[in-house]
Amino acid sequence: MSSTNTQPVFDPSSLPIAQLESLRFKASLLIDSIQALHQMIEYGGQNVMPAWPDVLSKYNLLLSQSHNLMTSLVGPTPSNLSGSSQPTGNTFERLSLHPRVGMTDSQLDNELIPLLRNQQTTDVLKLESDIVRHLSEHMSTKGSIGVLTQSNRTNQPQGRRTEYEDVLRECEQIRVEHDSRVERAVRAVSMLREKYDWKARVAVDQEEPEELEWDLSPQDQMTRGAAATGATSDAGEGEESPSGAQSNDSDEEEELEEVLGNGGDQTPDGSIGGDEPTSPREG
Repeated sequence: MSSTNTQPVFDPSSLPIAQLESLRFKASLLIDSIQALHQMIEYGGQNVMPAWPDVLSKYNLLLSQSHNLMTSLVGPTPSNLSGSSQPTGNTFERLSLHPRVGMTDSQLDNELIPLLRNQQTTDVLKLESDIVRHLSEHMSTKGSIGVLTQSNRTNQPQGRRTEYEDVLRECEQIRVEHDSRVERAVRAVSMLREKYDWKARVAVDQEEPEELEWDLSPQDQMTRGAAATGATSDAGEGEESPSGAQSNDSDEEEELEEVLGNGGDQTPDGSIGGDEPTSPREG
């Protein structure tokens, strides 16, 4: 008896070509949006901050494209009408990467294996290493570098070895301190907004047309005069009668200075807080 080896036949029609092309198009758009946002933030290497509406627009576009790509990946794909026996659901879960034609060992190592391992490019790996090294230099535990090299063992109590748990605790402490600073800054801005009328400081004065009053009757003149007299008397009583407004303002200023910390002595108009400077005496 002679046995014949049958080679499996690949049928391209069973692949969701349209869905794969759509994924590639969405991934290309996402890469272009990331590069555009990176170029805007980098701003040619200059120490300049671009306009916030432009950054927000590109960031929102990036979020929208990421959401669309994720929905296409995890969502169910339409089943093939001709193959009703195939199970329904996400077709991408049953796909695997395999060369359609024969490849040499060098082609496998350089073209296919990096895709299988999802290996990053050389530029991305170098940038990631530089960022990790820069952050480790400013940490007391020296990050993962300190765990591997034990370069900061002298800083630990009793020469204890640095473990990954120590690095995680320091990262958690950095996060908590950062959130505290953010909350303090937001609170300071809110208090400044409530304390000072910023709209009045930046508003543009518009000239109002003069109102001409003609033929005022004697009754209208008497009414206007009585209203003006009443307003003047109320203002005089307000100046003479003590109130708790000054104490409330003092408490608010103390709270604002406590929130601002060292910057609390600087008022929004650029003058230094505190007592007013005394004028020099004439000799």
